[in-house]
Amino acid sequence: MKGNGTKLAFIVAFLVMTIYYLFPSFQYWLEMRNIDQLPEEERHTYLLENETRLQDMREKILTLGLDLQGGMHVTMELATHQLIRELAGEYADDEFESVLTEAHQQAQSNNTDVIPVFVSVFEARDADARLSRYFRSDADNITRRSTNSEIQQWLSEQRDAAVNRAIEIVRNRVDRFGVTEPSIVRQGSNRLVVELPGVTDEERVRDLLRGTARLEFRLTADPEDLRHSLERIITHFHPEEQEDELDLEASLSELEDQADENPLLQVFLPQGQGVVFGSAAGADTARVNELLGRQEVLRMLPRDIMLMWTANPQFEAEGRGYYSLIGVRRQVELTGDAITEARPSFDQHTNRPEVSMSMDRQGARIWSRITGANIGRPIAIALDGVIYSYPVVQGQITGGRSSITGLASLAEAEDLVNILMSGALPAPLDIVQERTVGPSLGEASIRAGFNSALAGLTLVVLFMMFYYRTGGAIADIALVLNIIFIMGILAAFNATLTLPGIAGIVLTIGMAVDANVLIFDRIREELRAGKSLIAAIDSGYANSMSAILDANITTFLTAVILFSFGVGPIKGFAVTLMAGIAASLFSAIIITRVIVDWMTKEKKWTINYG
Repeated sequence: MKGNGTKLAFIVAFLVMTIYYLFPSFQYWLEMRNIDQLPEEERHTYLLENETRLQDMREKILTLGLDLQGGMHVTMELATHQLIRELAGEYADDEFESVLTEAHQQAQSNNTDVIPVFVSVFEARDADARLSRYFRSDADNITRRSTNSEIQQWLSEQRDAAVNRAIEIVRNRVDRFGVTEPSIVRQGSNRLVVELPGVTDEERVRDLLRGTARLEFRLTADPEDLRHSLERIITHFHPEEQEDELDLEASLSELEDQADENPLLQVFLPQGQGVVFGSAAGADTARVNELLGRQEVLRMLPRDIMLMWTANPQFEAEGRGYYSLIGVRRQVELTGDAITEARPSFDQHTNRPEVSMSMDRQGARIWSRITGANIGRPIAIALDGVIYSYPVVQGQITGGRSSITGLASLAEAEDLVNILMSGALPAPLDIVQERTVGPSLGEASIRAGFNSALAGLTLVVLFMMFYYRTGGAIADIALVLNIIFIMGILAAFNATLTLPGIAGIVLTIGMAVDANVLIFDRIREELRAGKSLIAAIDSGYANSMSAILDANITTFLTAVILFSFGVGPIKGFAVTLMAGIAASLFSAIIITRVIVDWMTKEKKWTINYG
C-alpha cells in the first residue's frame, strides 16, 4: 500500500468533504422529521423559536427543484405597449394612443409582436408620416430625421434592454423574498419564465412579481371641490334627485335604501369627507371603476384631479372590508427614484408596521419644499397606482425622512421594502400562465425517482457480482461511494436536485461500471495470456485507460453543451451527469485500484474476475 498512499489520502479527503457537505441535509431531514411528529401547537411554537436556526440550515442543504418539493411556475410577459407609451412620454397625443391601442389589440388577437404591428398600423393611416415625431433619444441618436425603420429597430432594442433589466429586478426581488434556488430565464422576445420551489403564499408572490415599484408622492384634492364633484356625479346617475337633497352623512343602510334607482349607490358609499371621495367593498371596486370611468363622469371632476384606491381596506361594514377612493392631483411631486434606503419598522405610537425611507440630497430638498408648503394638508403616498397612506403634514420635513403607513402586516412592509430596493420595472409584467405544483406531486416524484434509482442500482450490483464475481463486488463498493460522491458534489456547489437530475443519476449508475467492465475484461484477457494476477491487474488498468478517458470525456463535453444551451430540466440533467462522470472516473480508477492492490499485494488474496 506504500505506492497507494497518495491515492488513499485523496479518497479519505474526498469522502470527508462529501460527508461535510451532506451532513446539513441529513441533519435538516432529521430535524423536520422530528418537527412533523410534534403536536400542532408545539410545532408552531418550535418553528417560531427556531426560525433563524432553521433558515441557516436550509441555506446549506441540498435543495430540491420545483418538480420535487412543489412551488410555482409562472410565465410573465412584459407589457410592450406600455413601454412604447413610456418611451413616447410627453410627445404622445390622441392619434398616438389610437394607433397604439389598435396595434395592441391586433397583436393580442394574432399572438404577434406589438412593435412591428404598431409601425404597420401607423404607416397604414398615413404612409408619409414619421414616428420620429413621438420619440427622442440623444444617447441613441433618435432625432426628428430618424426613419420609421430606425425607430422600429430602436424600440426593439429598448424592449430587449427592458426584458434584461426585468430579469435582474425579478431576481433581486425573489432573492430578497428568500426563495432557495429560483430559476428565472428569458423566453422569446418579451417573456420570463420564473420557477419558485417551495413557495406556499401564492398571492404574495404574484404581488411581488407584478409590482412595477413606481412610488409617487402626490398632493391631494381640495375637499370642497371634491365634495361638489361627488354631488354632481351622484345626481348624474339619479337625475330626479336634486343636489341639495343628498345626504352624504347618511349611514350605509340609509344609502342602500336610496340606491334602488341609482346604480352608483348600489355599489358605492359616498363620503365626501376631506380627501376621501367614497368607499366600496373589495368585490365592487371593478363596478365602481366602470361607472366612474365613463367620459361624461370624468368631466365632472376637476381637470387636475384623479381618483385612486387605497391599498388596504379602511373599515369594515356588514362583514366586508371597504376600500376608499382618494382624490389626488394628477401631477406627481416626487417619485421613488429619490429613495436611497428603505426598511420595515413599527410606528412608535400605534406599534403598527410601516416602511421608513431615506432620500438622496435632491429628493430631500424637494420633500422639504413640498411639506413646508402644505402644512395641515394630506399628501398621498402611492405605489403602483394604489395609495398606502395619505398623512397630514404636521410641519416641514427636512433631511429626506418619510414613512409609508397603513400597512396590513409586517410581511407587507417587508415586501414593499423588497420592491423599492430592487428597483422599478421598466414596464409592467403580466402573468400570462401560472402553474402550481403541490407537495403531493413532489412526494410522488421523489418516491418514483428513488425507486428507479434503487432498482437500477440493484440490477447493476447483481449483474456485476454474477458476471465478475469478486471483481464485481469491488466495483459495487465503488459504485455506492460514487452515488454518495455525486450527492456531495451537488451539495457543495449548491446545485438543485430535480427529477431530470435524478434521471441523470440513474444514467450515471449504469455508466459508472463501464470503466470497470473495460478494466476487468482486459484483466481477463491478460490472465488467459498466461500473466500472473498482479501483472494482469497492472496491465489491465494501464491498457484500458485511454478508452475509458475517451468515452467519459466525450460524454462530459456533451453534458457541458447541454448545460450551456439548455434551460430548466435540461440543465438539471446536465449538472448531475457531469458530477456523475467525474465521480465515476474517480471511483472506478482510483478506489477500485486501491482495494484491488490491498487485497492482492497486502493480503495476498486471489481475486476472481469470472
